[in-house]
Amino acid sequence: MEKKLIEVCDAIFVDVTCMENDMTDIKCGGPATLGYEFNISPDEDINDFKAFLTKCIKKHKMPLMGITTNIRKNIPVSDLWTRELIESYIQKNKIY
Repeated sequence: MEKKLIEVCDAIFVDVTCMENDMTDIKCGGPATLGYEFNISPDEDINDFKAFLTKCIKKHKMPLMGITTNIRKNIPVSDLWTRELIESYIQKNKIY
């Protein structure tokens, strides 16, 4: 068996809540709200990053209910999102 090492970090988990979900979808097991989730570098300034996300969401004409953050342990560094990737993803994956 081959062992591989991956680089991990304690990433900042960002949960962006955009809007309430449709009641029919909720009754079928869907989430109560719709939005985005990202793991970002622990080196990011959280307040600056929240300002970036707020501006990005509004730029792409999406609703915004709130942004929450917490720390997630042992996230692969390769799974971290950059600002450029996040903006591109939001632009291509709008929630309506």
